[in-house]
Amino acid sequence: MLNLIKNSSISKLTIWFLLLIMLFAFFNLKRWNHAETKQKIIMQDITWYYCYLPAVFIHHDISLDFIKTKSDQIYVENHQYWYQIAPNGGKVNKFTMGLAILYSPFFIVAHLTAPMFGYDANGFSKPYEFLLALSSLFYLFLGLIYLRKLILLFYSETITSITLICVLLGTNLFYYATTEPAMSHAYTFSLVAIFLYHFIKFYNTPNVKKAFLIGFLFGLIVLIRPVNIILVIIPLLYNIYSKQTLINKINYFIQHRKLLLIIATTAFLVFLPQLIYWKCITGNWFFYSYMNEKFFFNNPHVWLGLFGFRKGWLIYTPIMFFALFGIISLYKKQKQLFFPVLFFFFINIYVIFSWWTWWYGGSFSSRPMIDFYALMAIPMATFFNFILTKSKIIITALLVLLTLLISLNQFQTLQKRKGIIHWDAMSWAAYKLVFFKTDLTQEDIMDYDKLLIRPDYDKAKIGEDE
Repeated sequence: MLNLIKNSSISKLTIWFLLLIMLFAFFNLKRWNHAETKQKIIMQDITWYYCYLPAVFIHHDISLDFIKTKSDQIYVENHQYWYQIAPNGGKVNKFTMGLAILYSPFFIVAHLTAPMFGYDANGFSKPYEFLLALSSLFYLFLGLIYLRKLILLFYSETITSITLICVLLGTNLFYYATTEPAMSHAYTFSLVAIFLYHFIKFYNTPNVKKAFLIGFLFGLIVLIRPVNIILVIIPLLYNIYSKQTLINKINYFIQHRKLLLIIATTAFLVFLPQLIYWKCITGNWFFYSYMNEKFFFNNPHVWLGLFGFRKGWLIYTPIMFFALFGIISLYKKQKQLFFPVLFFFFINIYVIFSWWTWWYGGSFSSRPMIDFYALMAIPMATFFNFILTKSKIIITALLVLLTLLISLNQFQTLQKRKGIIHWDAMSWAAYKLVFFKTDLTQEDIMDYDKLLIRPDYDKAKIGEDE
């Protein structure tokens, strides 16, 4: 063990440190212990992501035609299978199948081993939830390993270590990796980290193998959440910051057009099973499965999404201010990333907060922002690199502030887990009332309920301010 520590870099030791913390949280919370109860992992959005697997491997019926009678509605009531009714009458899953593909190796292990431990091989007993939670931990750390590699392309071991700690322990990524572990965000975060690392490697030394890899990764990212296609902004604008670099980029695309075709074709083939599924279930190759849920680009709620007390990203995840500050520093330190990161950030928040339920239901902070923390980690590291060139007083002040912000995130994660931070109705007054409280008295609860501002989902669904 001493030799391992002696021969490891600071950033590798940081990865081990974070793994120990996450393992402690994993086995302390034991989220899988509530399988098949009201507190189970497989419920709400995860039902949509997951139900492809038991439908295919247990019922052998991806069309969900096995849910035919009124008595079969217990599947729906138990949050095991949800569906939308397509115009042709088909039962279609609202969510795409990307997460089901990532879950699948863990599902298969659970399905094979559940009977050995005396559990029903029904897709929803404890072994399935345990392996599902474990899959989140696995993909998270695969992503952190690649995030480390990504940041080390630009900055030192020390900067990389600080950034890794801040991204995991100082943001709502920690909540979604521990408390709601099968939600899509930790998975997408990891895939984006892997994609960005391999994209930069490909850009510097393009070849066929790397083209297939980044096409596969991009296709999988979009298959998890189609709106993630906006990630294409990064490779399109990468290394463009002047007229000459724009000309160089056009020439680069022309020179490597065959490799770009491989990337596009591979990404399409990864997404193709979803198109086939839509065709089989709905009769259409492309189908908008969200039905009457949509974006209202003429009425975005960017300010509330960033600073509102209901779910404001920078209210509940203030450590990400450093990533925003770092975007400015990118122009001097990593000019090739300045415009892609800047354009991506503004387009991303515009799209995210144009969704009809811009607060994203019961999320902690703004959960869709997590998907691209690997990208935002680069300007965050850039800012830290800038500060660490300053005086010891400024460096110490930064480290103290980071410690406080990480502590705040951990505390508010505990509050959210205990229901003290309300799932969709927080207000400034309610936030003040519960600030730094781990338990509420009966009097607190009565006052708290009066201070909540509950969203009007009906108005929001038609694009009106609620």
